[in-house]
Amino acid sequence: MLAAAALGLAGYTGYSQSLPWLHIYDGIWMFLGGVLAVALVAPIVWSWSRERSLVAIGFAAFVGTWLPLVMLAVRQHVPIWARIRGAWVLTGADIVGTALPIGMVCLWFALRAPTLRTDARSSMMQADSSPTPGE
Repeated sequence: MLAAAALGLAGYTGYSQSLPWLHIYDGIWMFLGGVLAVALVAPIVWSWSRERSLVAIGFAAFVGTWLPLVMLAVRQHVPIWARIRGAWVLTGADIVGTALPIGMVCLWFALRAPTLRTDARSSMMQADSSPTPGE
């Protein structure tokens, strides 16, 4: 539920805070960059342990969220920090840049929740059985 709320907030803010008359879509680029980065990293880290993959997904979401702003700043020959500050103030980059990684980590945490395997349950049942005579 928290993942859906955070991702919904990031998507809504990215869309609603865009400035189409100035051709500024920083929030949308940030959202798409974060989703794309996680989509690229997820198949690689799926077989990793839950803790390691959670860190990798969080890092990919964070880098993927902010990388489009850095690329746009380099492409437009603008100082990177000025571009980030402008997006922070004008286009809701503060909300998208925070909510998207949190939403992705919560979603990954929910997807990789531990489940009770049947072999573990059967071994617990065998441990609870009374010992046979002669043991």
